[in-house]
Amino acid sequence: MSPTKKRNRNKKMENKEEKQKNREHTEEEQTATNAADGSRGAGDRAAGEAEQQSGPVPGPEQSGNTATAGAGGADEQHPDEQLPGPELSEIDEMKAQIEQLSGESAMYKDKWLRAEADMDNYKKRIHKDRLEQLKYGYETLIRELLPVMDNLERAIEYSKKHSQADSLYEGVELTFKMLKRVVESFGVNTIETVGKMFDPSFHEGLGVEEADGYEDNIIIKEIEKGYIYNDRLLRPAKVIVGKKSVPEKVSE
Repeated sequence: MSPTKKRNRNKKMENKEEKQKNREHTEEEQTATNAADGSRGAGDRAAGEAEQQSGPVPGPEQSGNTATAGAGGADEQHPDEQLPGPELSEIDEMKAQIEQLSGESAMYKDKWLRAEADMDNYKKRIHKDRLEQLKYGYETLIRELLPVMDNLERAIEYSKKHSQADSLYEGVELTFKMLKRVVESFGVNTIETVGKMFDPSFHEGLGVEEADGYEDNIIIKEIEKGYIYNDRLLRPAKVIVGKKSVPEKVSE
């Protein structure tokens, strides 16, 4: 036999021996496993029988639930002893913020109402001043024209007294009438005097004289004309007030 064939035969024999050993080892492990399973099954059967006789034994989870239930019962018995959680503190904080914002809102609303009232008053005052300016805007000019009208009127009265009715007189009278119409077109009117009751709001008394046919406080003479400009007194009329004359007693 050649050496190569001999080596091959030896290898085959070695392989057979290894396979036989592995088979035997596997069978031993299977036997041990079966034996362990049998012993475990017997223990489980014994435990089941004991449980049936004595009742179920509470496990760790059941014991923990029991303790928790006991603790919950204790909490339910004493609710006042529970401390406020974080939610209550957040609610209180939100309430405080709401109160603060409400106060600020009321303050700003009050300021806004005051500002609006001030603006309305300002508009009314400006409107009133504008109307007065339109109504009495020419008061200063008319006051300056009044002495001119007085001088023209005096010149006319002087010409009447001295019978100087010439062209110069007619020109002065025409000028006075034109000027009077112009000022009257702006709302200027003369104050009535002679024969009227004395009124200190429109008349300025320069003296008192006895006069027949007049009652007391009746104006009997006009010294200087007075004028009213759109219900506003420009100049009071200067007058003489009459006094009722008393008849003298005739002595016997």
